[in-house]
Amino acid sequence: MRDRYRTMAPKFSTVRANAAIVEEAQKVIEKTKPALATAAISNPYAAGAQTQPGPPGAQNDADAGGPSARGRKSRKMQFSAPGRYVRQGDQLRNEIKLEELKQRIAAQSVKAGLDSEFDVVQRSLKRAQPPTVEWWDEAILPKGATYDDIDKADEYFRTSEDSLITHLVQHPIAIAAPSDRKQPERGLMLTKKEQKKMRRQRRLAELQDKRDRQKMGLIPPDPPKVRLANLMKVLTSDAVQDPTKVEAKVRREVAMRQFRHEKDNESRKLTKEERHEKEYEKLAQKERNDGLYASVYIVKYLTNGRHKFKVRETAKNDMLSGICVFHPNFALVVVEGVQSKIRHYRQLMLHRIDWTEEARPHGEADDDSDGSDDEDKKKKAEGEDDGPDMSENKCELIWEGEIPERTFKIFRARHAETDGAGKDWLTQKYEGMWDLAKRWTWQGEDL
Repeated sequence: MRDRYRTMAPKFSTVRANAAIVEEAQKVIEKTKPALATAAISNPYAAGAQTQPGPPGAQNDADAGGPSARGRKSRKMQFSAPGRYVRQGDQLRNEIKLEELKQRIAAQSVKAGLDSEFDVVQRSLKRAQPPTVEWWDEAILPKGATYDDIDKADEYFRTSEDSLITHLVQHPIAIAAPSDRKQPERGLMLTKKEQKKMRRQRRLAELQDKRDRQKMGLIPPDPPKVRLANLMKVLTSDAVQDPTKVEAKVRREVAMRQFRHEKDNESRKLTKEERHEKEYEKLAQKERNDGLYASVYIVKYLTNGRHKFKVRETAKNDMLSGICVFHPNFALVVVEGVQSKIRHYRQLMLHRIDWTEEARPHGEADDDSDGSDDEDKKKKAEGEDDGPDMSENKCELIWEGEIPERTFKIFRARHAETDGAGKDWLTQKYEGMWDLAKRWTWQGEDL
């Protein structure tokens, strides 16, 4: 049986030679395994590392020019360019000088009222240091105390009678919230026809009650209402006996009834103050319900007295608050009020006023217009009229919108020669409108 597969063995010499070579290579690999493990443990990059024996034909790193054979390269010294730090020092000194110059210019501009031209400079200024004691703590802390004297302040709170902080507890009075208040019930909304019917029924019931009282003798009956038309029917016998006397009596009664009627109407009529108060209450209620609105107008030349009167009096009659600031280059008008009055004032400023109208000289009659245009033209030609050319005068709306509350209490006029004074009159809320007016481009003019 052992020689059963002998016929399958290789019969060629080349195949046998190859098999012998493979067996010899496997034996060599098994012998060199411990040496390879030791070589892997050693650091090949260390400069003083000793080479381990390897397999035949292998080459060491030192002989092959590996990492251990290469040394560290030295770096060259890099010197700074000449004048580098001198230039940095000069630049720093120039920045300090420029900052000092900006501060001096800003201080002088504030004194001269030209702060609007140097807004950028003001932003770069440093803010002041915080105070030692804030204003909301000055009333609580002892006089002259600071935050470092907290222990003294604590003793002051407990012992002093002048201290605002005590051991007592204040219980504020509870106020009902708006949602908790009981709203009055509104009656049924009636049409005009239904209102007339209800009034007729009410008056009829009152008349019937009066008649019942007269029948029971509780009140005297009304005197007969005698007129010239029913004189003979009411006063039959008296009218026949002395008609002249009866006619005079009837005329006196008619005049008395008319006088009493007019007197009752006058007594029910509201006075001038009451009418203003009623209108003010109506506008106040409308202001609470609908809110407040504001509008800003710019006028090129507001020098005509009639124009000034219309601008001022219309604002007062419409109960508008605001201000009119006169500047050498323009006039700025700011008004605040309810939406309906703002709309009425806008109609006045943009449509009703003829801004090209020339101012009339003092003492000139309204109907005296014979040759006035020719005289004005002659004055302009001769240079006698130093006023502005009103033919180019105009008024434009630069802003309109809703505001939370009023800034001005009444309408008034003020003069401002500088930008700082104009912004002060407009307050912080409307100072942006001054800058907008300064940069305003009139409609129809080139940029």
